[in-house]
Formats: sequence, C-alpha cells, structure tokens
Amino acid sequence: MRARTFRCPLAVFALTASCLLPPVYSQERKVIDANFPGAYQVEVADVNGDTKPDIIAVGGSTCAWYENPSWTKRIVSGPRQTPGIISSATADLDGDGKAEIAIAYEFAMNAPSRGKLMLAVQGKAPDERWTHIPIAEIGSIHRLRWGDLDGDQRLDLVVAPLFGPGARPPRYDDPARLLAFYTEGDPKLGRWHRSALTARPVIHAIEVRSVAPVSGHAIVLTADNQGVSVIGERVLTDGPSPTFTARDLVTGATGKAPQQGCSEIHLGRLAGGRHILATIEPWHGSQVVVYDELEPDLRRFGARTVLDDTLEAGHALWVVDVDGDGDDEILAGHRGKDHRVSIYDFDRAKKTWTRTVLDRDIAAQDLRGGDLDGDGAPDVVAVGGATHNVVWYHFQKP
Repeated sequence: MRARTFRCPLAVFALTASCLLPPVYSQERKVIDANFPGAYQVEVADVNGDTKPDIIAVGGSTCAWYENPSWTKRIVSGPRQTPGIISSATADLDGDGKAEIAIAYEFAMNAPSRGKLMLAVQGKAPDERWTHIPIAEIGSIHRLRWGDLDGDQRLDLVVAPLFGPGARPPRYDDPARLLAFYTEGDPKLGRWHRSALTARPVIHAIEVRSVAPVSGHAIVLTADNQGVSVIGERVLTDGPSPTFTARDLVTGATGKAPQQGCSEIHLGRLAGGRHILATIEPWHGSQVVVYDELEPDLRRFGARTVLDDTLEAGHALWVVDVDGDGDDEILAGHRGKDHRVSIYDFDRAKKTWTRTVLDRDIAAQDLRGGDLDGDGAPDVVAVGGATHNVVWYHFQKP
C-alpha cells in the first residue's frame, strides 16, 4: 500500500489548473486482492450482517466477497456454478441480517440469447457453501441492481440485458428489454414475478436510486445508445405490478450505432441541491461528460460538458463528495491503453472542473463506494480486469 496526497493537476479540456482537494485530505491506496483475473464488477455491501461494509467482486466466472476488516476472501460461486459471470447485486432481502446475492452469468457478447439469473444464499457460518437458486433465463443479461420500485418496502431486482435476443454485430440493433423482478413471498424459494419496464438499444449501465423528487419508490436511470433515460413515473394498473413511463433526459454522444449515446451513468449533486448527470460516452467510449440540472425534479438537463476525452474503453464511473465541500466529485476509469482511475472536482467559483489521476496501476472495469472503515469519510473501490486487482482508495481526514 502507499499513501498519497493530491497534487495540482494539469489542465485538460474545460479543466482548470487549481488544486483538486484541500490539503487536509489525503488518499491511501490499499490492494485488497492482487490476483483476481478478469475482475469485472465490484460492490460495497454488508454481507455477514456485522454492520461493516464488505467488498463483493465478480469476474473470471467467480463471485467472491472480502470480509471487513481482515479482507478475508471467500468464494460465493465459481466456474462450475457461474460461467460467464457478468454482474451481481447484494442485499438482505428477508431481514435475517445476512445478505443474498443476485448473480447474472452465462453472458456472451455474440450469443445474445444466452444468459441466466440466480440468487446465492449463504449458509449459517461464513465458510459454509452458498446455495444457488435459479431464477430465470434472460438473454444477454448484463447489469443487476436492487431498489424498491413499487413502494411496498421490499427490494425489487432490476435486470438490464445488453441487447435484445436478435442483436447482431456490428449495430446490435435489437433493443434490450429492461426487466423488474418482484419477490413473491420468501425470495429464497425462487418465486418471482417478472415485469417489463422499457426497451432501449444497447443498455450498457443502469442506476437504481431513491431521490427526493420521486416519493415512495425508486427510479431507474439507463445509459444506452439513445443517451440517458429515467424510468420513474409510476402508472397504476390492475395487474400484479405497476407500469412505469420512460423519459429521455439527454441524448449523449453522436455517432454511428453502436458507438453513440451513453455507456455509464450516475446521478450526483452540487451544493445547493442541483443534480448532475455524470456519464461515460459513447458505448465503451473515450469521454467523461457531465450535465447540469436546469429544472428540478429531474425534468431537464443543460449543455453537454466534456471533462476528458482521453479514455480508451471507458468502463468505470462513480460519483461521491470526497472533499466534503457539498459538491460531488466524479471518478472515472478505463481498461484500454494508458489505463487509469481519475477524479474530477468542481470549482464553484470558476465553474470549471479539474482532473487528477489517482491510479495508473489498474485497468479499471468498475468503481463503487462506501465508508469501509467507519471514519465518516467516503471510500472508493475499483476492480481491474487485465491487472487482476481489487483496490481500495481510502480518502481520509487527518
């Protein structure tokens, strides 16, 4: 591990050359795992119910969790159970204090009719084998997130395929059907009700969030070939689950399909309460982009501001207020040439953004956050596929 204090970054694009963070903050890089080949996604969640956030990583047909604070690695599933693993979503569904993990696997880029969804249930002791419960077959299954979509105080699973089953290169123009799975009784019994939310072309990422403008249930943001949409206005029906309307927020990058629209999405805030949309554009793209909210309640966003266009195969994004100034910072990473994780900070007075490179020793596939050590300062975890690592960036106050 090594400790670093942020230095003044070089100006890039619309960026300013002022220092990124106040000098009272520093960041320590801690390697949680240096041997996780093919690491693709990471989560921060309490797995064993001790109130300490743990780390969950998937990739290389393996799902593993690392117990806080020893960071002991335990296997949830391996190549025999989850070949082609692509995503996970961790939550305590039944309130027993121990989390379940939804796992998407058998993903194959050029076999869009393939894909499976399961629920992994842990045993009584940390080292007992997990039970794997099949839920559904979903072609091109790609991203999973939990959220209460129907307002019944129970978590629902949002499932985003990358493509539709008829998608073929080079355009992959059969839209993906975004789905919601609602539990029916005990989720460990594997009985779920499936409902379609919307169809979008090349849905690469989703975010499921509870936000103040929408009361009573979560919203879904999609990053896809048409930009960013929000699914959040509930329409009551006589069926077993509500339906939702989808509304476009921004169109993202222009280009020839599938190199257009947005690839990653996170909703953030600036001081004063305005939302921002942070994206990577286009699909697996080179640009870190931000949009500022022009009207409240996620109704309209302003001009497209490119913060960086030097990524190659951009694939990792997170938004969090690291320096405590009330403005969220944007963290982004990529897995291609000159791979790295960078952080972008908003200067309120100058209305510009600065970039600092945090880490060049990771081919970043994903970024997530949480307060891992309970010191009140946000931390961020990244996974690198080609670099085989799981890394904790510990932002701390002296």
